[in-house]
Amino acid sequence: MSDVRNDVAIVTGAAGGMGRAIAIAFAGEGRPLILTDLHREPLEALAKTLDERITIDVVPGDVTDSDYPTRIIAAMDGRRIAVLAHAAGVSPSMADGRRVFAINFTATKLLVEALLPRMAPGSAAVLIASNSGQIIARPMFDRVVRKLLEGKGSLLGALMLRNPRSAYPLSKRAVQLYAQAMAPAFGAAGARIVSLSPGIIDTEMGRLEYKAGPEMQKMIDVTPLGRSGTSEEIASVVAFLASPGAGYITGTDILVDGGTIAGIEAVGGVMKLR
Repeated sequence: MSDVRNDVAIVTGAAGGMGRAIAIAFAGEGRPLILTDLHREPLEALAKTLDERITIDVVPGDVTDSDYPTRIIAAMDGRRIAVLAHAAGVSPSMADGRRVFAINFTATKLLVEALLPRMAPGSAAVLIASNSGQIIARPMFDRVVRKLLEGKGSLLGALMLRNPRSAYPLSKRAVQLYAQAMAPAFGAAGARIVSLSPGIIDTEMGRLEYKAGPEMQKMIDVTPLGRSGTSEEIASVVAFLASPGAGYITGTDILVDGGTIAGIEAVGGVMKLR
């Protein structure tokens, strides 16, 4: 089993709302941390707020840079990975369609495959996806995603990547199906991999999308719990998925959205929200 005292917890996107909450949760468990995000200053500021008794390394950088996984591996200094919590990503308002897909999925695939040989027995990779991936979980779109996983293109995929509003759910569905596809390889290493799909979460990124259009409020309106989620609610599920209590969970998507998907289905589908 992974040793919480020695094996490291890697948190990408650690300066963001969900990533920060995940880092705080892992620090509370006494895990040595490697925190990554785009800029050094917010990472160092976060590190100063955490338990001084744990080892914390910060690795600033763009997840799409070719040397990004190598720099994380260097920071590990020969240690093994207890948990990879991959929270780095962008929303539709933050980039064009191809950049959204490159950050949210392509970089995820490259990072996971670079780090797999360094996963400790009993370890877990938790990839933050989105319930938007579940919204488009239909045979037509899944065929597009599976072609992308194989490195192949399609006309529909090319069209979806032109617009960040369609590229975003495509990228998140790709993360969900990728976690499923990678479960056998992780199992062979004695490790687990899952995706976690939040709904509307009250973070800076979530508030940016809320301002971008009325769709977010409509989704909250049909959510059975009637509210946005919090970063801490996501972090608590990540901590569980990284724990021995989740030792038989792998190759699946964990939906943490207050029932939004159920609410959308109850009103007759996403088109009813327009």
